[in-house]
Amino acid sequence: MYEIIFYEDADGYSSIADYIYTLKKKAATDKSSRINLNKIIAFLDLLQEYGTRIGEPVTKHVNGDIWELRPLKNRILFACYKNNTFILLHYFTKKTKKLPQKELEQALRNLNNFKERNG
Repeated sequence: MYEIIFYEDADGYSSIADYIYTLKKKAATDKSSRINLNKIIAFLDLLQEYGTRIGEPVTKHVNGDIWELRPLKNRILFACYKNNTFILLHYFTKKTKKLPQKELEQALRNLNNFKERNG
């Protein structure tokens, strides 16, 4: 079993947690939000249970330390951290076939920031 933590910036803000919270609020009245929320939760559960061994289409290695969780058109970039822990670094909605470089760079910035603050 793996632990999953959400990256928070220096002010305590997590874009991933904020997105999930927004989906939860919309899920009662919006079918698309409910489907997205359920898929994200299911994929997070799989990541927590099996780690990156689950493979595609759930997870995919992107570059160096960065992996992506792939629920529907949502992408959550994450990295392995100490003691069987995954840190969820950055969220975006997929609009192109290839991973946009700016999204990868944001995840790397978040990872570096996290490591600076947490060792």
